[in-house]
Amino acid sequence: MSKVSVLRCNEYDPELIYNVIKQSLVNIDFHLPTNKTVLLKPNVLGQRKPETAVDTHPAVIDAVCRLLKEKDNEIWIGDSGGISAYGGTKKAFQVSGIEAAAKKHNAKLISFEGSRRKKIIDNNAKILKEFILAGEPFLADMVINIPKLKTHVLTKYTGAVKNIYGCVPGGGKAKKHALAPNEDSFSQLLLDIYQNIPIHLNIMDAIVGLEGDGPGSAGIPKKAGLILVSENAPSLDIEASRIIGYNPLDIKSISYAIERNLSPKIEDVEIIGEKNINVNFKKPTAKTQLASKLPKPMLKFLFNLASYKPYTNKDRCKKCNVCADVCPVDAIELDPYPEFNRQKCILCYCCHENCPHNAIDLGHNLITRVYKKVKEIFGEG
Repeated sequence: MSKVSVLRCNEYDPELIYNVIKQSLVNIDFHLPTNKTVLLKPNVLGQRKPETAVDTHPAVIDAVCRLLKEKDNEIWIGDSGGISAYGGTKKAFQVSGIEAAAKKHNAKLISFEGSRRKKIIDNNAKILKEFILAGEPFLADMVINIPKLKTHVLTKYTGAVKNIYGCVPGGGKAKKHALAPNEDSFSQLLLDIYQNIPIHLNIMDAIVGLEGDGPGSAGIPKKAGLILVSENAPSLDIEASRIIGYNPLDIKSISYAIERNLSPKIEDVEIIGEKNINVNFKKPTAKTQLASKLPKPMLKFLFNLASYKPYTNKDRCKKCNVCADVCPVDAIELDPYPEFNRQKCILCYCCHENCPHNAIDLGHNLITRVYKKVKEIFGEG
């Protein structure tokens, strides 16, 4: 049996968050260490202010640091953001407010793209048999994962398991997207990484999450008013995804985690605190399930036909070149606005996810356009 604490927390009030997390730890019978080095892994996707709900809120980081400092722990806070080049993660720490929270508690900030390295060899992995991770999670005495509750255009939902992807330093994340461009393979890749990192505790910022075309600036802030805590990341994801309206088994990182014995079965997850909560989150418009059900010989052609494509919204575009920088297959060039090479594009949506100006739209696919035209001609019946 795996325990998940679900408690109400309606505001980013530091004292309230502190008390809720403290009670959450009691709920799952988890004890913080004393005089140890503890690494916090927040979700620092981009250089976004707290009110955008893209990154883990600094008030949550503040509360966790306070609890750790009460036990005389040394605190590290580390991540590698979506825009990791040219000091991108460092700037994201600043803009998100996490840097200020770190300074308050004398915590050490670590940008994983410039940190130590750890080579992983895993013959049991599905996608990544050999890969590089940041070294700090393996040097700390404890790792606390602090994800954000969000929808995701590729994986439908992003939470505790997906947040560990930030332990891949810098440009390595884009390269791995190229290795695993679709929902199925990317979810397996996430679990390859997750099963090799020692995560001791997961605390989800679900006070205000992100709905719609998340996890970046195209998503819409949505209040859920919750904090979820569990020792097991997939267990937390099971309950969080259910709360926002998904069947957890439809989230491939969850179903594959159960297959790999990285997670208990859904019926073996015990919810402590608030039960049967439902928050109506708008789902990503860019997600189509057709491709996952197709015969393999037809998969590539019909997946491309049925999938949403990225396009530049020239009214919002600032020509900052971030989309081209994060593209794992170099399918974007500025001329003078971003132009997409459709032969190269693998539909990973990294450009959409990381654009700081929400200038990459996801256009209707051919099947959707035909369906809408048929409805116009023949009506609803």
